[in-house]
Amino acid sequence: MNSKIILFLIISFIFSTLSFSQELLTPEEAIKIALQNNYSISIARNEAEIAANNSTIGNAGILPNLDASGSYSKSINNTTQEFFDGRRVERDAAESSTLAAEISLNWTIFDGLRMFASLDRLKALRETGELNFKSEVENNISNIIITYYDIVRLKEVLEVIQTNILISEQRVKIAKDKLEVGSGSRFDLRQAQVDLNEDKSSHLREELNLSQTKILLNTLLGIETNSDFNVIDTIILKDDLVFEDIFSAAKEKNSQLRIAEENKTISELDINLARSEIFPWLSLNAGYNFTKSESEAGLLQVNRNHGFNYGITASLNIFNGLNTRRSIENAEINFRNNELVYKEVEQLIEAELHNTFNRYENSRQIVALEKQNLIAAEENLDIALERLRLGNIIPLEFRETQIDLFNAKSRLVAAQFEAKSAETELLRLSGQLVTDP
Repeated sequence: MNSKIILFLIISFIFSTLSFSQELLTPEEAIKIALQNNYSISIARNEAEIAANNSTIGNAGILPNLDASGSYSKSINNTTQEFFDGRRVERDAAESSTLAAEISLNWTIFDGLRMFASLDRLKALRETGELNFKSEVENNISNIIITYYDIVRLKEVLEVIQTNILISEQRVKIAKDKLEVGSGSRFDLRQAQVDLNEDKSSHLREELNLSQTKILLNTLLGIETNSDFNVIDTIILKDDLVFEDIFSAAKEKNSQLRIAEENKTISELDINLARSEIFPWLSLNAGYNFTKSESEAGLLQVNRNHGFNYGITASLNIFNGLNTRRSIENAEINFRNNELVYKEVEQLIEAELHNTFNRYENSRQIVALEKQNLIAAEENLDIALERLRLGNIIPLEFRETQIDLFNAKSRLVAAQFEAKSAETELLRLSGQLVTDP
């Protein structure tokens, strides 16, 4: 049986056993867990909820205010009264009490259309809150996907190193056998052991990197940092991304661009709010009150009063030190600034799309080339291993062939990871990474 097939079966058995002992976490499951547990996503969700709760006609000032109040008081007094006709009245521990109740209605029926501009502004803030939530979800999901596939990359690198270790162990065995029969040298054996230890050291370093990356992913998912899991075996790439489609979707769905657009809307409504100060305010008011007083001393024993009241109030600011004019001018300047911010965000996103798509295409081309290199490196290693057994290759040349295989596989998974990162970023920029957070 071909040595490469034997090694492949051994490695497959080792990692399949490991996978069986750990729960498999798919990218979709990781995203689902993060949507439930990630702290920054939960905070953004709560903030969006607050913005939605604030978007009401009552908060905008359209509805009337209705207030009710009531009070009751009692006092005990010692009273002395002297009249002009010479009478004198003294009363000790005279009790008196007062009961009062009132209900009042106040309704602003015109405020220069400020209330309607306020309602539109609250709706825009609600939309901004939802967009900020979507943006936070997209950023976290992007980090989760990239971190997840970095774990896949590290896992594949570890498999290659493990294969190298098995090959180096065979090389040590061959060197020992040759030394025992007198056809080898102690130098070749020592060098084989050094290279084996080097492979084992590389394995330990990559195991540490894998462990740290898993901790990072657990942190992003909002679960216990020491939770262990297994991931899928390969990095799967999309092959249907077209720049024109990505660019068109970004103009319509990119969260940052839509937030900049909502900020333009809000600043335009701020102009209307400032202009409302020019117009008069008109409000209606009505109420009902009841008062009852009782006293054991004084001229009146009982005094009761109740009834309705209503009216209309109008106000108009005539001069306030030109502050209204200043507020309008500042609001107009802020609107122009938000227009510029929108154009700047649009330009930056377009540039980022071009750069990321070029990175995506470049990485895919490298993946195709490195797949060919890997096939050649695997064949070369098989040939070199057989030549090593026959003594037709020096150990240094064999080691170079071994390193070539490792480098070919490492470059391949690195290119696949780079392509996946670029693909994820393209989906995030075009607003297609998350459809319904």
